This record gives sequence, C-alpha cells and structure tokens, in this order.
Amino acid sequence: MFKSKMYSLYRCKKVLRHIYGRYKRKRKHLSDIQKKRFENILTSLQTSILKKNKKAADRAAKNLESLANQYLKKSAFEQVFDVIVALIFAIVVAIIVRQMWFELYTIPTGSMRPTLKEKDMLLVSKTDFGINIPLQAKHLYFDQDLLKRGSIVIFTSKNLDISDQNMLYFYLFPGKKQLVKRLVGKPGDILYFYGGRIYGIDQHGNEIKELNSSKYFKEIEHIPFIRFDGKAITPDNFSKEIYSPVVFYQMNEPIGMLNINPMGQIESEMLTEHSKVFTKDSGIKNYYDIWGFKNFAMSRILTKEEVEKYSNGSLEDVEEASLYLELTHHPTLKDSKIIRDEYGRLRPALNYSTSLIPLFEDSLKNISKSMYTARFCVKNGFAYRYGSKFREDSSIPKLENVANGCYEIQNGKAYLVNFLGISKKLKKDHPLNQFSVNRTKTLYNLGIEFSNIFNPHRKNQMLIPSRYAYFRDKDFYLMGHVIFKQDDPTLVSFLQREYKNQQSMINQYKAFEDLGYPIDKDGHFDKNVIRRFGIKIPEKMYLVLGDNHAMSADSRDFGFVPEDNLKGGVNSIFWPPSKRWGEPFQPPFEKITFPKMIIWSSAFIVVVVSLIVIRRRTKRPLKF
Repeated sequence: MFKSKMYSLYRCKKVLRHIYGRYKRKRKHLSDIQKKRFENILTSLQTSILKKNKKAADRAAKNLESLANQYLKKSAFEQVFDVIVALIFAIVVAIIVRQMWFELYTIPTGSMRPTLKEKDMLLVSKTDFGINIPLQAKHLYFDQDLLKRGSIVIFTSKNLDISDQNMLYFYLFPGKKQLVKRLVGKPGDILYFYGGRIYGIDQHGNEIKELNSSKYFKEIEHIPFIRFDGKAITPDNFSKEIYSPVVFYQMNEPIGMLNINPMGQIESEMLTEHSKVFTKDSGIKNYYDIWGFKNFAMSRILTKEEVEKYSNGSLEDVEEASLYLELTHHPTLKDSKIIRDEYGRLRPALNYSTSLIPLFEDSLKNISKSMYTARFCVKNGFAYRYGSKFREDSSIPKLENVANGCYEIQNGKAYLVNFLGISKKLKKDHPLNQFSVNRTKTLYNLGIEFSNIFNPHRKNQMLIPSRYAYFRDKDFYLMGHVIFKQDDPTLVSFLQREYKNQQSMINQYKAFEDLGYPIDKDGHFDKNVIRRFGIKIPEKMYLVLGDNHAMSADSRDFGFVPEDNLKGGVNSIFWPPSKRWGEPFQPPFEKITFPKMIIWSSAFIVVVVSLIVIRRRTKRPLKF
C-alpha cells in the first residue's frame, strides 16, 4: 500500500470551506449523531489550520472527506448545477480578462510577414491605449496619443466590409473576428505613396517625419493598392448583357465611375467630390493621380510568345530576350474598353499603359536573389498555398524535384517549416535555392497566390500576380530590392522607349518613370503635393496596413478602422523560438499608462480582497 500524500494547509482550507458549505445545506437530512461527528471534525480541522498544525489538519481533512463521501453525496442535479456554475464563472472571468486585460493570439495567415508569420503565438495587451467594454466595439476610456504610427494593433472586424467575420467566443457568445495589422495613419493625416514608402502631414499640417525616417517604416515596403481596379461594383442586373455603371472603390471609398449611355458610348467620372478622403485642395483629375498610384506598376514575367498572345505591350524596339517583365501602370478612366472580368461580367474597365523590359540572365538572378513567397506546401510535385486545400490537378503549379513539405522563401533564401511553425534554413544545394530561369518565372508569377489562374491565359486578363514595381532614387525596384540601377543599360533603354512612346502615341500613353519624391524646387518637403494628391484619414478613423502588402487584406480593401474597433497592441511573440522571439518589430508601447494602471490596480484589488475574504472565512468561528 502506498502512503497517501499529506495535504497542504491551503488544500485543507479548501476542504473546510467546501464541506462546511455542503454540510449547512444538507444537515437537516442527517441524524443527531451524524451531525455531531461532522461538527467535531469541522471544528478540529479549523483549529488545526489556525494553529498551522499540518499533520492534524491533514488527518482531519481526510476524515472529513471520507465522512462527506458517505453522507453528503451530491445528487446528479447538484453535480450538473455545480459544473454549470463553475463553467459560467470561468467563462465570465476569461472574457473579462481577454477583452480588458490581455489575451493570447495565434496568427492565422501571412498578411504580416516577415514581422509575424503563420502559427506565431502572441501576447496581446488590451491596456496599451484604452479600456475596452467586453464584447462590444466601445471603450470606457481611449487615449489617441498613446497610439504610435508603426504600432502593431489588434482590432475587431465589426462593422467593417469583411466577409466571414462572425465567430463564437467559447462556442457560446456571438462575436467578430479580430485582425492584426500595423497602424500607419491617424485621424487627420494626409498620406502619399512613393518608392515603396509613405509621406504625409498630420492634422496640424506638420510633416510626419517618422514615416520616412523610422526603421519601422523604412524597412517595410508599402504599396497604395491591392489591384488597380480595387473593388469594381456593378448593379445586380444588366442591360444588353453589359453590367453598367461600374463604380471603382479604393480604400473602400468610391473613386471613379464608368457608365454606358443610351448611345452605347462609355462615359467616365471621377468621384473625388463625393468622397471624404480628399482635401478641398485636391488636384486629382485622373484615376492614376490618387495618393501616388502613378508611382507604381503591377508586373509579371512573360515569354515572347505570351507577350505576343496575351499582353497589350509592344515588342517594337525592345531588345530580344527569352523573358520580359510586363508592367501595367497609369490606370485611367479615359479610353476605357469593354472586357469580361474574373466573375464573368461583361463591363467597362479601366484603361492602362503597358510597358515591357527584357530580362537577361543577370537581371533574372537579381530577381531570384530578391524573391519572397507566401508559405506554401509541396505534395507529389504540386505546390499549394499554406492553409488551402490540396488538389492534385491543373489548378496549382508544379515544383519538380522538391520534396514533400512546407516551405517559405524570403530574400531569395528558402526555409523548411515544420508542423510547429519552426523554420529551418535549407542548404545552398537545395532545389529551391538553385537558380533556374523557369522556376524564377514560376515563383515570381505564382509565388503569392499559388494558383494557375494567375498564369497568362487571355488578353485583358484581370487576375494578374500580386507583384509590384516602382522607382526610388532613379533605381528600379521589385519585391523591395533594386533590380536595375539607374545607369543599367537595360533601364536606360527602357526609359528612352517610354519617353518616345509617350510623345508618339495618341491613346493617352504615360511613361513609367521616376516622378520623384514629394519635394519642391528648393529640395524641401512639399506639403502641397501631399494635400493635392494624398488620402485624408477621417476623424476617429485609422489606416492599417499589413507588412506583407501582397497577401494582406487591410485598409486598402475594407477601408479605415473606426476608433472604437481598436482593442489592443501586440506586446511579444512567445512562439516559435527564433530571432523574432520577444517584442515585435514596432515602436514600443508606453510601459506606464492610465489604462494599465486602472486595469492592473483593479486586478490587484480583486485578488487582495478575495484573499482577505477567504482568510476571514477560515478564521471565523463555525456556526452550527
């Protein structure tokens, strides 16, 4: 026989409180002798506890438990009732803690890569800048000054234009999913995008210097749109098989409209006067003028045959090459055309300028060294995006000679990711680290979506890869890296063709060139450019962006986040073990704030009062 373990005084106290309560409820069903036995042992146990006689308390507690099991057995109803009460209490406490104090959060997607990756586990504080009301998109207290641009925030999707946002807390209480993004703009800010970076002025008209000087912005690439046409909203019905009018939304705000009049002609209108995101000084006349769209292009890599069959670009005067970088840029409502979009709708569409850059081996190697992808899995030679279902068919691309497993590529280096989310750098001789022209083309065109629908397959194709190009300091960038220096002969020839086409073509062609920073003739920051072409953030609204612009549904999609939706900030990454462990890449939140003092003090008071009540109940004479 094994000797039973001695009870601690703390456990003896729990036995005393628990059985004393049951005895008071059930003593009317006991005989006088049974009552006397219970009362003697209860008194003995309390005395031993007060005298801190551990052995005597252990003996009395065990005798009391044995007697209670014999005479104070709970009915099935009592057992169920106690479980329900305990569950309700635990759930209420958990909801209050998670909504008002802190919670653990697991990253589901790659929208914040490389700062936060899939399966990362975070500690989220709910007291960094406000005091939340549980289960509501409201605050008891909120301090805008505690929020810093560049902070990683968590917010509820309530009242945002997001599909599939409903969820259940503890499978019981209806709620809305929470999202994690980087806070970029505050109320009253006016922002403008150039060269993968953001420039702006605040509500007082002062330059927001941290946008282009802080490492939390300089080291992250920012693109002002997901796709040039954003959300193209059409009527549910159509006339003569054509859906019209079409309203184009960016940042979930109406920007432009195309309509077919009774004569069958396409009419266009910029809706800047009807939108709340432009200033009274707005000088926007063309769609590509909005907050710096003209500084960016969407891109894909094509063979010569694909250019001739599917591209609107011309190979005239372009050097002969095996592959070409197609650039789609300067979206405009002028000279628009009728197309059939990805939803099968026949509708008016934006018009674009299209350019081509020949890609030789050295530039392809630069692209390969700069490559990043979504996290993806390989099975039987087929690659599919992590989190999606595997289908061994023609809908997903092939990656030959790559073993089954999950992978990711960052800055041209491949990593193997295990089931715990821990990544391991692959050796240089691994197929994913070996340069290949065909694999570079595949990973560039399909390395984000991993769907063959993004491969070139028809003219005026709407679904093209989420790959973006831009100039900065006269250099040409892809994926956040310089691919062509300003004096590269390929880039020099490209710009010469662009200027020639702009001068000779009648159809509104615009050269894709470096239009430069928003500075005036004297080299000073030009606030007028920001006011004329920037996006203004409305009162009590915030602009949030994902660090991985190619995979992030953020304010570019669902619009601004209301102040009431902001719930807390990410304080640390505690899984998986890596160099990213600890405080994430963001400006640190204030350590001592009014919300923190209130919540932490309240928690401390609750704990202290509970302990005092328990101690007093233990010392209080038992009443029989």
